[in-house]
Amino acid sequence: GIDAEGSFDPTTGENPALIRNNNDGVWVSQRARPRRNRKSAGIRGMVRECIVTPNNFIYPLFIHEDTDSNVDIPSMPGCQRHTLDSMLKEVGESLELGVNTFVLFPKV
Repeated sequence: GIDAEGSFDPTTGENPALIRNNNDGVWVSQRARPRRNRKSAGIRGMVRECIVTPNNFIYPLFIHEDTDSNVDIPSMPGCQRHTLDSMLKEVGESLELGVNTFVLFPKV
């Protein structure tokens, strides 16, 4: 019967459940793993595991021309509207720390 050792082989018969490979081992078919997302360094960097570095940050800078000093933004504690000189200094310090992307919000 089926319970006797060696009596059942899933790789034989008219419609076998499994097939054998060239080395006579059991071959289990695997789903396709497309590699299209790994061709370029830019795409690999985008789909890589989440590792957050300063290079991933986008620094919002609020700028104005009204006065010669920075102005606090009341609705955003800890944020200031920068003058041109202050903004350039802030950008320089951020570049040294590895933040390479900035978005400017001018006062309108």
